[in-house]
Amino acid sequence: MKVDICINPSEATKFEFAEVTLRCETLNIASVLDLEFSTLHDRCKIPNPVILEFLFLASVVYGVDKLVSRKETDDLWTRTLELSLPVSDPEKWSTVTDNLETCLSFLTGDVWKIRFTEREHELYRPKQRKRPRRNVPSRAHGDTVCLFSGGLDSLIGAIDYLESNPSENLFLVGHRDGAGPMSDQNRLFEILKTHYQSRVDLLQVRAGQKFLRNDLEKRPIRENTLRSRSFLFIALGMYVAHSIGNQIPLLMPENGAIALNVPLTSSRRGSCSTRTAHPFFLDKLREIFCKLGIENPLCNPLQLKTKGECVEECQNRDLIYVTAPESVSCAKRGHKSKWYNLTARECGMCIPCIYRRASLHKIGLDTGEDYGRDICKGEVNLDFDKRLADDFRALVSFLHRDVSEQEIAYLLLSNGNIEVTRLLEYADVVARLMDEVRAWLRDKATDEIKRRAGLVS
Repeated sequence: MKVDICINPSEATKFEFAEVTLRCETLNIASVLDLEFSTLHDRCKIPNPVILEFLFLASVVYGVDKLVSRKETDDLWTRTLELSLPVSDPEKWSTVTDNLETCLSFLTGDVWKIRFTEREHELYRPKQRKRPRRNVPSRAHGDTVCLFSGGLDSLIGAIDYLESNPSENLFLVGHRDGAGPMSDQNRLFEILKTHYQSRVDLLQVRAGQKFLRNDLEKRPIRENTLRSRSFLFIALGMYVAHSIGNQIPLLMPENGAIALNVPLTSSRRGSCSTRTAHPFFLDKLREIFCKLGIENPLCNPLQLKTKGECVEECQNRDLIYVTAPESVSCAKRGHKSKWYNLTARECGMCIPCIYRRASLHKIGLDTGEDYGRDICKGEVNLDFDKRLADDFRALVSFLHRDVSEQEIAYLLLSNGNIEVTRLLEYADVVARLMDEVRAWLRDKATDEIKRRAGLVS
């Protein structure tokens, strides 16, 4: 599918960014980028053109990912996505074409074909103000920037940094393309702000797209797998980090087990497993940044920990007891039609929810949280709930097989590019995670679930 990227030469959005339209003539669908750039500009000086264009690229990729439905493809998954991106220096950007296509293809499971053309119009379109603004936000500052999703891992990453570096400041960056994550981030930030005061700050940016109506299709099929979201999230964080200083690190805290995302069944191999913070994806991004002259380090401080170890080894256990219940880890929070508890914030049935409960159980904190369904109480039927039980059924089957570390290593290798010298180290992370889940199910699950998971004879 070829997607045209059109920068309007004269029109701008209310957020001081060029009006950019993404149009796929084959499917007769179009959308405009919805990038809250003025929020960024208010807090961050505009860094060099390359980092601005990287953010532009990431916004376009995310927009294209949402624009073209996988249902339009022969295998209902793999899309071939072609786009030409206008940039100020096509020759420089062409040096990262191969890395970029490999990186995105690994992340989303599609075939990306990207070329760069000469950009003729400015991206930043400042407003002409008749009078000076009364309240000018303070410039972003800090010794490190950290992505802040509203989930448990990014919360722990922030706490660990602030506790381990008592004389340094941390700047948090949140992405939102909907209301949920923003409220999650705000709840957690208020607690952190109370505890760490001026040492922590937060900037939230909306970045997404708005569909355009057309004559042939009033309600286009929208893609909701959103595999490219982490690419955009990192781009926002890198923009902020680079605006503060070209050596300021960017943290992307994600526990190693979720980052690796071992396929629990054969049907979950490849891009059917999310690769949000997979080591190969992050390594490819680092190569791209290096070739573009972006020197800010990109780090995952939780890479070799399970989620339970992240919780248990948090540098401020008292604070995690207060903040953890306010975080949200759910991957399917918007699908409430089948929930028993409609007031819950998390489904309780997806893999992130399951790993979260097992990790909190490790410190005795899996007690008072509400979930859409409680799988330990048998509220999900492994035989009859079909798609509702997909994740839990796959995990129970994996546990029952009692997969060895050597087999886990093979699964990791077959599921994505893994540095061979670190393969057994990564496999051990997954094995330790499975032990956490087993311990939780032994203590909490019904006898039937224990039997299905091979925990009782």
